[in-house]
Order: sequence, then structure tokens, then C-alpha cells
Amino acid sequence: MIYQPTKPLQQVCSYECAIAKAKAEREKKEQKDWNKRKKEQKEKLKTLTDWKKDLEREINAIVKLIDKGMTCISCGGKIEQAGHYHSVGSNDSIRFHLDNIYGQCIHCNMHLSGNIIGYDLGLIEVYGKEYWNYVKFDLVKLFPLCKFGEERIREAIAEARQIKRELIKADMIYPAKVRLRLRTELNKRIGLY
Repeated sequence: MIYQPTKPLQQVCSYECAIAKAKAEREKKEQKDWNKRKKEQKEKLKTLTDWKKDLEREINAIVKLIDKGMTCISCGGKIEQAGHYHSVGSNDSIRFHLDNIYGQCIHCNMHLSGNIIGYDLGLIEVYGKEYWNYVKFDLVKLFPLCKFGEERIREAIAEARQIKRELIKADMIYPAKVRLRLRTELNKRIGLY
């Protein structure tokens, strides 16, 4: 049976109903407060490594949005992930640099360790040999050792999330020159390079 109020401001049908409604609302508020406190506690317990993982997740999402509609840089397959040219393990300094990360398929990224020969050929074919030289040689020279503190990483995460929202809203497929320009501009906005 559906409740029908008999008076203009009536919200419940009886005292029992009012008590049940108040109890349900209190429980909902308590759960919301608990979730908020839990989130705050989790944030306090995060290490620098945790913050870096969060930023890398945001950066990878940005790369996939920039490279939307393109094919895997290494083999021409379907883009499923963002893959680093210089691996994170080999050079953590350029881990978040957008010129070091391109859309890749899972097979090239995970099973072929980035398929670096295909990556080289893809960069040359799409962006030219001069740009390939920049990615392969100059990036590591320009950023040999970058140490990012927690506060700087947290600021970069906030900016990366804003950029991601803007790219999702724009919902565009960009030509090669625009993708390079976007990488340069967004690196500056994120503020790490």
C-alpha cells in the first residue's frame, strides 16, 4: 500500500513510521560520516609510493585520452593500456612525462616488455625521426634525477584529474601534431617537468 498524506506537511503515517524513518536517516548519516572518516584515514596512511601509483593511473588515463582513436604505437593493434618507452624500473624520473608514454596493446606492453623495436618504428613513422631521438636520448638527459615530494605529487594528481575531465568532455580524436602539442602543454600544466 502506498502512503498518502492526509495533511499538507505530513511526511509519515504514524509514530512508528516516524521512528523508523528517523532511525533510517540517522543510520544513513552515520554510514556517510564513517565513509568520510575512513577515506581521510586511508589518505593519511598513504606512502609516497602510493601517491605515485595514483598519479601514474591518472597520467595513463590522460595518455589514453590523447591517443584515443589511434592504434598501438608498437604494433598497430588496439590501444588497451598506456606504455612507457623508458620503463619505470629503468628510469623513475620520467615516469610521468607524457612524451615517454603512448597507447599500447596489452600484448606489446606486458608480454613483449613494451616491444621497444616496434615502439621505435612507431614513433618514427607517426612523429618523425627527430622526435624519436628526443624521446630515446634527450628525455633521459634532460631529467636524469627527479625527486618528487608528496605535496608536489598530490598537486599533480589534482591537476591531472582536472585535465582528464576536460579531455573526456572534449571527446576528440587528435591528429599527430596536436597530440605532441597536447603532451607538451599538459606536462607544463601538471607541473612536474
